[in-house]
Amino acid sequence: MSNQTFLVGTGVDSIYACRLTSNGQFELLNETKCGKGSTWLLLRDDLLYVVNEHSDKIETFSIDNRNQGKLTLKNTIASIGDTPCALDIDPSGQWLLVSNYGDKGTSNFVSFPLNNSKYPEEKGVQITTIEGNGPHPSRQQHSYCHHVLFHQNHLYVVDLGSDTLSVYHFDGKNGKVNLVHNRTKTEAGAGPRHILFHPTKPFAFVCNELNSTTNVYRCDSSSGQLEHLQTIQTRREKDQNDSTKENYTAELQFTPDNKYLLVSNRGDENLVIFNVNENAENEILTIKEHLDCHGSFTRYFTFDPTGTFLLVANQKSNNLICFSYNRENGTYTFVSQLDNIQSPQHIVFLNDTSA
Repeated sequence: MSNQTFLVGTGVDSIYACRLTSNGQFELLNETKCGKGSTWLLLRDDLLYVVNEHSDKIETFSIDNRNQGKLTLKNTIASIGDTPCALDIDPSGQWLLVSNYGDKGTSNFVSFPLNNSKYPEEKGVQITTIEGNGPHPSRQQHSYCHHVLFHQNHLYVVDLGSDTLSVYHFDGKNGKVNLVHNRTKTEAGAGPRHILFHPTKPFAFVCNELNSTTNVYRCDSSSGQLEHLQTIQTRREKDQNDSTKENYTAELQFTPDNKYLLVSNRGDENLVIFNVNENAENEILTIKEHLDCHGSFTRYFTFDPTGTFLLVANQKSNNLICFSYNRENGTYTFVSQLDNIQSPQHIVFLNDTSA
């Protein structure tokens, strides 16, 4: 395996370019200045789309050198909402979707048309809002749109504030959306954050930020409708019983062999590792173990494109952690650590051919 280059989005005004060596060691390559809060990175061909979570903008960079992670800013546009936090591109490749969380202002999701240079532009933009709220006194006063994701023929929108999952038909000609059926409600106060689909089975998984649970749904491939199958806690019992601890889930991903689902616990400072029981009727997930994150507030984690290493971004301890992953027995071994990466919150590999 050769060396791999990856980018780290942050909560500050920098994007770091780093190298992961063939034996799992980190090297810091360079730092690109950007708008504040590059907390979500989306790679498409030779362009990188970047949210500026703390300045309400979307930046587009060209990738000039993948080996060194060299970037050049090409375009900046307002996110037309407050606190942009997630991005996706529609199947036609003509629209950039942005979810605006609305931390101190407007929450919505916005469809930006991409011009011939594949930069988003305001002309022809479509803006969609979600009505509703939840019982949490400070986190659910209104809609907080947290995640947009295209899957098969539908657009899925996860709203933390209203405890809803919405499925839309997306019109690639004009960027307009139509709600396919009634929104799916999670448990009141759950605060759904991110959704993930199984690569081969008709299952969807949602991590709930506010009550530290993960939901499992059966997904109808034709209608996109979600049928709830299971809700399971992400925390250890001793952590749940510790009244001094607060915990918020953040990210969820499958292992490269799809045997396990991982969810990060910010506060307990670990990853819960679920067994994925594909053939079970209802108990699709069971807890295998919890993996210590070697840091604080794991906002994001991902496997490298070869499936050999697990990288963990610890937001508050300002470090990256590398574990090796053993596919034969599903175990992890600490390999290396990179410190002084300020507020790391997202990771994108530049050699990932699936992007």
